[in-house]
Amino acid sequence: MASPRKILRPLLVVAVVASGVLSVLPGTSSADPKPTLAQVEARVNALNARVDAAVEQYANAKIELAAATRRAAVAQARVTSAQAALDAIRQHMGAVAAAAYQSGGTDQLVQLVSTSTPQDFLDRAASLDRIAVGQSSEMASAATARHRLATVQAEAAHEQVAQAAVATAMAKQKATIQAALAEQQHLLSGLKAEERAKLRAAQRAAAARAAAAADRASRSRSFAVPTYNGPASGRAAVAVQAAYAELGKPYQWGASGPNSFDCSGLTMWSWGKAGVSLPHSSQAQYSSGQHVSQADIQPGDLTFYGSPIHHVGMYVGNGNMIDAPQTGDVVKIQPAFRSDYVGAVRP
Repeated sequence: MASPRKILRPLLVVAVVASGVLSVLPGTSSADPKPTLAQVEARVNALNARVDAAVEQYANAKIELAAATRRAAVAQARVTSAQAALDAIRQHMGAVAAAAYQSGGTDQLVQLVSTSTPQDFLDRAASLDRIAVGQSSEMASAATARHRLATVQAEAAHEQVAQAAVATAMAKQKATIQAALAEQQHLLSGLKAEERAKLRAAQRAAAARAAAAADRASRSRSFAVPTYNGPASGRAAVAVQAAYAELGKPYQWGASGPNSFDCSGLTMWSWGKAGVSLPHSSQAQYSSGQHVSQADIQPGDLTFYGSPIHHVGMYVGNGNMIDAPQTGDVVKIQPAFRSDYVGAVRP
């Protein structure tokens, strides 16, 4: 039998080797390395893109839910109407049956045979024939009404299922948005004060570079201040002025004023002030007017971004737009013709 020392020695060697291997395996340290400022910035930007897409899907689902709710209400109204029609037929048939019973309707054949004159016989026979025809017609009407009720009940059930499916999709999109925003907040809260200041400075510098490029392209800086005295007229002028009035208001996903906005909420609000109704979705707004080329774009036109489309702004002239960019930002003037520009629409 081996001694305890001989048994323990190889076990000790294995333990030491194993501990050395574990110490170099990725992800086994007591704490993950802190991300760099560049990594945080990249992740925040990626989360913003995720939120943009999810907000657009949420907005479309909200529009569809409203439509599904209307369809379900119409279907339920048809059920109520069909049920009332069937109840009315049943009630009338019941009244006829009760009257026949009370008047001895079961003995009418005997009365017919025992009539005293041929004319009485003919009159009673004709009456019985009319009653039979009427009852047959009512039976057919009742069968039709029952079929109609079953049909509209099936339609109502289908609409209710569709409505529930859209509501579920909305809930999932909302959860996606909230999770992305929570992760973004966690990343930013992990930064030191000076790191957050550097990140904000980098974001401002990027925006300034983009604005400068737009200014060089348009050779004008006339829209660097929050006033509008441009060429727009009529409803477009009202919409542009309304958008300018919201500069500095905070971004809030799903919001359409008056205290905060998301991108399509801002354009919907602004054009609403001009008496034009737009849906609360950038994709839906893309289908809500006349498409115009970049060469023909005018102040008040809507500008769209992303593939699939998930952002919208309002063109204000000289290569710039007003938009509500993203969480943590405010309504502001930005370059309109950025790399993900898709096209423009005139409401």
